[in-house]
Amino acid sequence: MNRPGMSINQVRIAVALLSLALFAQTTFWLLYDIVVRGLPGAWSLWTTGWVPGLSATSSLDLGLAALQLCAGLAALFRTRGAGGLLMTSCTVTLGFRLPAVWYLLLDSPSDPWFGTLKGASLNAVGSTAVLAVVICLVLGGLLLLARHMEYEAAASNSVTGGVRPVKVTATASGLLLAVLNVFYIGRNAVTAFQVGPGVLTDLIVGKGSGRAILAVPSPYQWVCLTVLCGAGMLLAARRRPTAPGFSVGLSLFMMPSAFTELWGYAVGSMPVTAVDTSQSLLEFVGSAAVVALIVGDVRRDRRPDDADLDVMTPAVPMRTAAGVPAVPVTPAVATTPAAPAAPAAPAAPAAQDDEDDDAPEEAVEAVEITVPAQRDTDTDASTDAGASADRPATEAAGA
Repeated sequence: MNRPGMSINQVRIAVALLSLALFAQTTFWLLYDIVVRGLPGAWSLWTTGWVPGLSATSSLDLGLAALQLCAGLAALFRTRGAGGLLMTSCTVTLGFRLPAVWYLLLDSPSDPWFGTLKGASLNAVGSTAVLAVVICLVLGGLLLLARHMEYEAAASNSVTGGVRPVKVTATASGLLLAVLNVFYIGRNAVTAFQVGPGVLTDLIVGKGSGRAILAVPSPYQWVCLTVLCGAGMLLAARRRPTAPGFSVGLSLFMMPSAFTELWGYAVGSMPVTAVDTSQSLLEFVGSAAVVALIVGDVRRDRRPDDADLDVMTPAVPMRTAAGVPAVPVTPAVATTPAAPAAPAAPAAPAAQDDEDDDAPEEAVEAVEITVPAQRDTDTDASTDAGASADRPATEAAGA
């Protein structure tokens, strides 16, 4: 039975290392922009989205790096919720690295994708994006394999599955994702109404609209977040064990970019609109509140076996509908009082090597042996008494 556990541990280490490799790719290009432009120039890039020339990263890469790092460390240290974090990290990285791949494939000397912008090398950045996509595909396959292995282990060993989220927390995260989905769908619908579906398609593809190779156009970002928030809503509604990790992953991804946008609005470097400000506030404050709720639940419900990746284990309700931990009830067993037994002779002291589990069996044997012995003794005593009483009468009659 040790072989499946060892295999699961090997898969866990593999997915952790792959997630950290994705973090290394993202961090490398973040540091590249800092080195090339300086920290003030890089911060201006992430808060305003506009700098002279072509850069490598955008503010979304700050959140992506945080998500990839947390997912890798959670899997490495076997933290509860690691499964949902890994799912989010894999999906978000795949969705937000694919545009750089088609930027690279569709670029040509006669028709440069970014026009006359000079700066970061599209070939270098795009090649690492291709590598990131390949890593995401391998990571997704390993997560599916680990899920299958955990289900088999749970079925064969009858082990307890992942802990389902508290109903209040699942409802709060689901409502936040639903409201954010309204923003994303509404903004794409308004954009399509204003510019037409054809121009919206060009904006989603990103032709000539970006100033960073790893950046994605806003319509494409809203489409991806619509799908991700929809998946998070479904997991939260069904209270799947992966729902808390998935919600935390989305929050980690959205909070840094929302903070940089709010910073840009505060210093006046970006035009302020009511819709943009409301969306950024909701992404930052709402995500922080959901993370605080989920972390609080994990701290209260920490168990010794919380180390397993909950992405691979079947759901077992650990709480009642009111959020109170369920307590197993032991059925009452009717017992019949045993007949009083005569005090038995003191037995010889047991040897030191005897186990405590033998005591109940010895007690049962003593009762089974003593009760018949007592019954025989009483019968013999009554017989002797009757014989003694008859003997004088017989002797008197003979006399």
